Amino acid sequence: WENRSLWMVPAVIVGILTVLSLYMLLAIIVGHSQVISDIQMDNGFNIHLNNLPDFSAADSHEIGAAIRAATFFLGLIFSSIMKIVVFFYLLDCLYADRRDRSILFWRSMPVSDTRTVLSKLATAMLGMTVIAFTAAIALELVLLVFFQILGATYGAHAWEFLLHPGAFLSSWLLLAYGLVVQAVWMLPYFGWVLLASSWAKKAPFLWGVLVPLGVMGAEGWVFHSASFARAIARHSLSWLPLAYNFNPDVMVGKGRDLVIGGHIMGIENIGRLLGSPELWIGTAIAAAFVYAAIWLRRNRSEI
Repeated sequence: WENRSLWMVPAVIVGILTVLSLYMLLAIIVGHSQVISDIQMDNGFNIHLNNLPDFSAADSHEIGAAIRAATFFLGLIFSSIMKIVVFFYLLDCLYADRRDRSILFWRSMPVSDTRTVLSKLATAMLGMTVIAFTAAIALELVLLVFFQILGATYGAHAWEFLLHPGAFLSSWLLLAYGLVVQAVWMLPYFGWVLLASSWAKKAPFLWGVLVPLGVMGAEGWVFHSASFARAIARHSLSWLPLAYNFNPDVMVGKGRDLVIGGHIMGIENIGRLLGSPELWIGTAIAAAFVYAAIWLRRNRSEI
């Protein structure tokens, strides 16, 4: 229950998006679609509900690519949300124990500081993975129902998507795999935030954010470079071309088509991922951060 913020935020967002989608669907069905039947974006992209494609003419590869694109898009949304939620959870978890003196209660229990810190790290990793996956799939199923109703209203034969349950299952497995890889790849960030939470006597957010920013600023002032900032930014996405057979820099193809088709993952990706020095270097850095957080929790309980 103390970790309810991990699931409450994505649950609220799923609810809000469901209500908005339901409102738009009802507006279309009852004939109040004048406002949204012809949408023109600032970049010239138009949405014409009266000219939806006839999905009965699409082959299985096109249907599968569309399902994967939708699944990955929703997974991207909720994994990004969960990164923010987990950041604040880890930033507060060890600091709050010292602030409200509940650390004294935990030390009276037969639970070591090592186990406590590792359990909070595991909660963050498991929460980010499972909650992002659950929220993405739940919203996708809700939108699929709405899409079926919309397709029936405009004769788009959206039921064709229901004839490819294997595409949904494979896209969900690919999303789960990606979320697990991402959680492991993000260990250095998680370890640093845990260390900041264990170190700070006040304002852990400043320690967690301003110290890296200070290093970036000092590097730019002294060496006139931004290698540290680029390394941090690059590491957050460098797992994608290892885990999947696409490059995040070329995910958007010609026009506005998202290129997530074909053979996007195989056993060779797992070998490439496990053989990446960046994975093991990041894990070693994370282990050092977590060890320091455990040591600080064991030796510094006051604020």
